Amino acid sequence: MPHQYALNRVFIRRLQESIPANLDRYGESDSWVADYAGATQWEFPTPCEPAAPLDMLPSEKGNHHDLENCIRLHKAFPSLSPLQARDARLWTRLTHVELWKYMRARWPVEKHLPDREKAQRFTLSHYFVAQTQSRALLRNGAARLWWTAKMTYDPTRENPYELTAVLLSSLDIAKNLFERNLGRITSLTRVFLDYLLRNKAECLDNGDSSRRIVRRLSKAMNLHGGVCILDCMKAQEIIAFLEQEKARILLAGSLPEDGGNGDAADEDEEL
Repeated sequence: MPHQYALNRVFIRRLQESIPANLDRYGESDSWVADYAGATQWEFPTPCEPAAPLDMLPSEKGNHHDLENCIRLHKAFPSLSPLQARDARLWTRLTHVELWKYMRARWPVEKHLPDREKAQRFTLSHYFVAQTQSRALLRNGAARLWWTAKMTYDPTRENPYELTAVLLSSLDIAKNLFERNLGRITSLTRVFLDYLLRNKAECLDNGDSSRRIVRRLSKAMNLHGGVCILDCMKAQEIIAFLEQEKARILLAGSLPEDGGNGDAADEDEEL
């Protein structure tokens, strides 16, 4: 397969600055950036060569096919280096060209119109990598798919994407992991998700109670990182800590909501 192209930084800056003027074009059915670039140099070939076609499943009837698309994009780029995987030039190219039809179905800008300011923020967040922080990567419509699979992929399992499915089973799980430091540590993320899977009845299948338990566990784990180096903890130490915290939570009985933490996610806040 041919090498994957990326957008150069000058053109990305031009696209970002022209979001207000081009906002309606983000509702077009076909990618328009090549025409917009005109004769200017706007792209360059990268060393990345897709190992599989970039065929994403479009959203339909409320089903976004996030798990299937995470797997597809990860299989297309299974060997990205950490530097390549954080490069906004690659992900911005994908959202504006190869994955345009997927983006149009999954992240439709017009959903936020006629509030043009909100629609502009939405476009910047999901079609670009607006900042250098990890959280910005997880908002980009393409990067979020790859990184979700990367952080949860476990080749030692019969289904290496089993933990990916756990993470995507609830938006609340993804938010509680990736908006806290522990979600940036691959080994810790996998142990945490494996713990939820092994305690499925209490942590995944019990509605609001499970949601609150997961929130409390992730918060406790993150606070624990203030007194120890999380990525130096062994798996059995993490499990023992989570067991202790879960027992404490359940012993407390009712689980009141954590206030002021933005629990209900709208589309602007969705990971």
